[in-house]
Amino acid sequence: MRAASGSLISALANNAVFLVANCYTITLSAAMGGTVYRWTSCDQSLTVGGRTFTCQDDQSTSQPGIKRGPIRHARGKEVQTCEITLTSGQTVQMGGVSLPLFAHNGGFDGAQVLVEWVPMGPGGWGDTSLGSVVLFQGNVANVNPTTTTVVLEVKDFKELLINQMPRTVFQSSCSNAFGDANCGKSLAGLTVSSSITSGPSTTGFTASGLGQATGYFNLGTLTMTSGAASGATRAISTFTSGGAIVLVTPLPAAPSNGDTFTITPGCDKQWTTCNTKYSNSTRYRGCPWVPPPETTVTG
Repeated sequence: MRAASGSLISALANNAVFLVANCYTITLSAAMGGTVYRWTSCDQSLTVGGRTFTCQDDQSTSQPGIKRGPIRHARGKEVQTCEITLTSGQTVQMGGVSLPLFAHNGGFDGAQVLVEWVPMGPGGWGDTSLGSVVLFQGNVANVNPTTTTVVLEVKDFKELLINQMPRTVFQSSCSNAFGDANCGKSLAGLTVSSSITSGPSTTGFTASGLGQATGYFNLGTLTMTSGAASGATRAISTFTSGGAIVLVTPLPAAPSNGDTFTITPGCDKQWTTCNTKYSNSTRYRGCPWVPPPETTVTG
């Protein structure tokens, strides 16, 4: 069942031919700032319900061309997929780098995609008074960039119902995900921005303005926001007071002095960290006094 406005239902019942366009909303992950892009495959920009979807102008290189693959709907819990293809060459940029490089660096990882079907009203192209119908929505599961295209494989939200763990797991470490609703800590409030000052390489560098204690950012995440590695997010292996950062895995390209990034501390899910570092012990959901499995109790 797809929701539609009364005017659209009436128009569908009384007309056999429609002009239609597809509109796409792509919302990047929180690690990428949650930026929202609204694009359309129409040959002109459209405003639908107060939202503006821009088109790829032949005279402009500010956004990619966009199209979707077929969408099949089925009842039940079968996970549906849809491929979204962005065509850009090397001219369209996101995060200060070309679109394929942005995708290669992980810029679309964890993004959400909403696809809407928009019929044109009696005024022809540009008349969106009939509203829209949601065709598909889900999370980006896989990204395949080439030199000229980026293909996003999107899976619908039913995927979240598969292989879920029990709500409560009795274990010594905290069962919350750091920053989720149960944890209650705001990752945005803990995230700081900085820039590289020396020793840039794919595996680490020294940054400015980071006076936190040694180990403060261990297990956290770092997201490059400019330079050749813009859009790449990596886990942090070690942080040393004074700004020295070592990454768990290498960046896809070596950064340069002056490149900017955001950095967020991590959590090892231990009681001491939750209580001392984050003053969040009232939300701790671990059982630190549960004995390890190999413990034997004798009487």
